[in-house]
Amino acid sequence: MNETSIQVTIAGRTYPLTVADGEAARVREAAGKIDELVQRFQRDYGVSDRQDLMAMAALQLLSEPMSNVTSDDAPAAPAIPQDVFDGLEEVRSLLAQAGLAPEGTGDSTP
Repeated sequence: MNETSIQVTIAGRTYPLTVADGEAARVREAAGKIDELVQRFQRDYGVSDRQDLMAMAALQLLSEPMSNVTSDDAPAAPAIPQDVFDGLEEVRSLLAQAGLAPEGTGDSTP
């Protein structure tokens, strides 16, 4: 598998990532969505702590599919691919290295 090195910026921090060829645009788009939410929460709620902002953005993004379910017989939300969990674990690890998240709290099992 060929890989490409990219950099994404979230909440004012730049993160170097290695992604599979053809995935760079998707990863940049995801990072852009996270950064957009972080900026919105910071502006709308006056929150300045990066860890709080990142947690709020993660909660918002991961709860969106669940908000469409209104009854027990509604179709289940689509399964989240393992590579999404792997990417979140990589971001969590980078945040921990930067001192923005506690070490060892990630669970990469879906």
